[in-house]
Order: sequence, then C-alpha cells, then structure tokens
Amino acid sequence: MKLARSVTPDTPTRPVRWRLWRRAWVWGVLLLLIATPWYLSGAGTDVLPYLLTLVGGWTFGLSFVNFTLGMPARSGLVLHLTVAVVFGFLSWATIFEHIIIDERLPEAARAALFLLQMASIPAIGWVWLALIGRATSAFRTPRVERSAPEWTREQGGSIVRFPAVAMRLWELNTAIVVIVLAGGGAVLTVLIALDSFVFGPLVGLPAYLAFRAHYRRRTVDASVRFDSDSIRVTYGTNSVDAPLQSIRMLRWRTDSEEARIELRTDTADLSLVAGLARVPKGVAGGLPPLPRFVRRSLELAGLERKQGRAQGLTTWSPVAGKDSEPA
Repeated sequence: MKLARSVTPDTPTRPVRWRLWRRAWVWGVLLLLIATPWYLSGAGTDVLPYLLTLVGGWTFGLSFVNFTLGMPARSGLVLHLTVAVVFGFLSWATIFEHIIIDERLPEAARAALFLLQMASIPAIGWVWLALIGRATSAFRTPRVERSAPEWTREQGGSIVRFPAVAMRLWELNTAIVVIVLAGGGAVLTVLIALDSFVFGPLVGLPAYLAFRAHYRRRTVDASVRFDSDSIRVTYGTNSVDAPLQSIRMLRWRTDSEEARIELRTDTADLSLVAGLARVPKGVAGGLPPLPRFVRRSLELAGLERKQGRAQGLTTWSPVAGKDSEPA
C-alpha cells in the first residue's frame, strides 16, 4: 500500500504552472491574426472574419475585466472605470470622427486599424457590461447583510448546503460567447443604420439578464459532505458518494459567478455552479472555503492543493505519479 506524503494543514500550496494557452488574450491574438488576411484583402466584413474579430475582441475585454477583479476592490474599480471611459471615447472618435484612420496611410495600415476598430466593439462592450454589474454591487446598500453558506459539523463530518445549478463551465463560457456574437451583431447593425455610437451594454445587458434568469430557473438544493475518508455530494434528487482516495480532481471556487465545485472520481463527473444560482434573501451566491478538517483529510488521502490564478480557486488532485488536471 502506497502511503501519502506527510504534510501539515498549513503546508504552502504549490502554484499552478503558467500555461500560455490558458490565457484568453492569447486566443484573441490568434483569432485576430487568422482574420487579418481578409482585412488586408478588403473582405473584413465577411461572415467568418467578422465572427473571428468579435470573439477575438471579446477575449481582450474579458482578460482586462478579470485582471481588475484580481486587484484590491477600490483600485480595480477605479482602473475599470478609467479604461471604460477612455477607450470608449477613443473608439467613438476613431469610428465616427476618423481621428486615426486617414486616407494617406498605407492600405495595410488602414486595414489593421479597421480590424482593431471592429475588435474594440465587443471588447469595450464587455468592459462596460461588467462595469455596470460591478458598480451596482459596489454602491448597493442592502438592509440585510448577505452571508455565504457555512460549514456545520454533522455526525463526525463537515457539511455545507447551498443552492446550485448543475452545469459545466464550458456551457457558461459558450453562452457568453453567443451573447457576445449576438450583441456585437446588433451593435454593428445599429452603428450602420443610425451612424451613432451605442455601447455594447445597451444590447448585451438584456441578453445577459435573460441568460442569468434562464439558469436561475434550474436552481436546485445541493450539499457537500466530507467525512474523514469520503465525500458525498447531493443535488436535487441525485447523489454521489466516493472515497477521497478515488478523487481524480476536486475544484473548489468560493466567489464570483464561477463559484462552484467540480468533482471527478473513478465513477463520477459533476459540476455544480453556486455563483449563478437563485439564492434566498440575505444569502450570498458562493461557497465557503474548505475547512482545515477537510483540507487535512484530502491531504491524507494523497491529494495535493494547487492554488488557481483566480482568487478563491483551488484544485485538488493526486500527488505526482497519478493523473491530475491543472487549475
């Protein structure tokens, strides 16, 4: 029998190795490079390069928003607001006032600038859409303080109960891309028809709210219980029981709309998103951090913790020599 390595509950977490392909902006650069030949040939508004440009531009907006969310709250909000206003104005100026694009510029330079203009529409739209939600949360003063779900001790184990939506993270990301494509197309149509600048949130916000409402209708009661050597996850009428040693990947995120538990064992594969669920009044959507008892049990079962890039994200996977998945 192979023994797990000896660790203490306060053993420092091992940072996740940097992987270029996991950066959204890298994919954005790749998509814009693929679209470039169409723009150079004067066919940048064809369907395929148009879609490549919208999704590519959105990745830059997404990367910037995620960067600001990783900063201290006040500093991140100030930077977010500053960039939204400044780049929003620059986008308006270059699209309608032709401040930068000039007929005297070489054709290749004009094509490149047109590509950047098109990509800026979904990028700035996403920045403004995220800013609306962020500002609303920052200045809202609810009468009842919202609290996250808490762990309780129950028959020798630790259990947390919370509302959740059973869905994969790729499903969430795909829905966002669809919103970007649909919203970007609508914005472009308005730009052409009215010759006036309309920020993406004016179109994207209703679609985003409809998206949230759709998934909140799928909310079910869920719970996660840890014993010293096993885990039990229930959601709706379903339940999964597994020994801790059978875990191939356990991902736990406490905050944001991506707050979730992902569990992969020898016989189960599930994902429960708490950040999108409909929550009772006074309850915050999210998950509490794993308690010391649970962390110790996971370590003794031969799992190691990898700290994710995002705040509140940790991934547990078998020690070196077994299959694992990075955060």
